[in-house]
Amino acid sequence: MSVAPLMVSVIVPLFNGGPYIDETLRAILAQTHSTLEVLVVDDGSSDDGPELVRQMLDDPRLSFITKQSLGIAGTRNVGLGIADPRSEFVLFVDHDDVIEPHLVARLLELLTRRTEATAAYAIADFIDGRGDPLDPGGFAAFMRSRRTATRSGMRPVAPTADMTLPEIFLGNRVYPPSGVLMRMSAVRAIGGFDPAYLVADDWDALVKLARLGPLIPVDEVMLSYRRHGNNASMNTGLNVRETRAVWANTYYADANSPADRRRLRAAWRTFQTDTSRRKLTEARSAWRQGRRFGFFRLATDGLAHRVLFAPLRSWRLRPHEPRRTLAEYAALATREQRDAV
Repeated sequence: MSVAPLMVSVIVPLFNGGPYIDETLRAILAQTHSTLEVLVVDDGSSDDGPELVRQMLDDPRLSFITKQSLGIAGTRNVGLGIADPRSEFVLFVDHDDVIEPHLVARLLELLTRRTEATAAYAIADFIDGRGDPLDPGGFAAFMRSRRTATRSGMRPVAPTADMTLPEIFLGNRVYPPSGVLMRMSAVRAIGGFDPAYLVADDWDALVKLARLGPLIPVDEVMLSYRRHGNNASMNTGLNVRETRAVWANTYYADANSPADRRRLRAAWRTFQTDTSRRKLTEARSAWRQGRRFGFFRLATDGLAHRVLFAPLRSWRLRPHEPRRTLAEYAALATREQRDAV
């Protein structure tokens, strides 16, 4: 008896992605695992992106969804709320990224074997606005150069090793989400993405998934991560604020088990000790070079890390409004498909 292929929902948030959306969707629709539903969810685009999507609705797997403007997390949640209930896995592809034809099949095969895992992810590398390689190998090396906290300090981790809660808590090297296939039941269990975040909602979701089970890497570049002047993740100040928010929200979360709390506390202290040691080493080097201002800045920073025994509670994000359920997000959606055009 043959077994029906597993359905995968691919959710593509769209906001002024006209220059890229055609290439992004063609790469998704060309996947070797073709049992897909592809939900493009518009967040109030003012360019030609929506019309370009409508021109591709001759593929019955593709739907275009309109709604009120909600931001990236809310847009992902709308797609999650209306996803086919038969889908066991979900992939969130940004409107400007390009996935390799075998990405879904490779990650799906791994997750069907590793039933305890909540997600599997591929390595990414940069392309520019034209789709040409940008710093070839640079971002892939960043994703592979993982470290985790041990009793003897921060130590390297093999790029093929599972990623667990303490590691993803300390720093996110699993992005963009375009290369992360998630188990649908796990994503629904965490309630989707937190709209209090503007850019770190995907990292926050991965931390929550890691509480439920490991994240599994595939050490192969299968994603082209496009970098251009409009990337929200290039806002340094916002990234600093939301990094601190992920740390504090995770550290003080009610969802942490006693074992989670012990692991997070140990990881944080090891991370801060390591950071302090590195900053103080840099301070001594600045002093020898006669850079007095640099010395005092680095020394002060290094000492602050030494005494930062836990993330500050004031770093936590507060929700802007009551959190919607996924069913409430789904009610906001208007779907367009081939038969409707």
